[in-house]
Amino acid sequence: MTQYKHLQGTQFHEVFLESVGNAASTGNLPAWRAPYDAKIVGARLVPAAAITADPTNYATYTLTRHTAGASATTVATLAWSATNSAAVTPEDMTLSLTAANLLLAQNDTLSIVKTVAASGLLIPALLLVVEYQLTGI
Repeated sequence: MTQYKHLQGTQFHEVFLESVGNAASTGNLPAWRAPYDAKIVGARLVPAAAITADPTNYATYTLTRHTAGASATTVATLAWSATNSAAVTPEDMTLSLTAANLLLAQNDTLSIVKTVAASGLLIPALLLVVEYQLTGI
């Protein structure tokens, strides 16, 4: 783990998220475990195909931090209730306004949680890109 001591600036972690197969499906997918204390500075989703937003039947993806012995905390969200997404075009997730929610302790994990409104929205495969800075080295 000493190799991390030489990393400065913003680092990136990418995770491929498969489509769950139907509009109403929800889920919770593990995405990353922090090797050291870190601060999330950005998160993006890159859809494999276009997504047409729907104000009634939509999906929300929430990047969630899990700390052992504590409640899950929202880090970032993106909902397809008002804005469309173009294929292979990065979409910024909205980061939490609570600064503490963006801080990860070593071994904290991140997961991506899909929730739906009404009958939901089919979401294609996505690339999750998490931008972070190591703070505990």
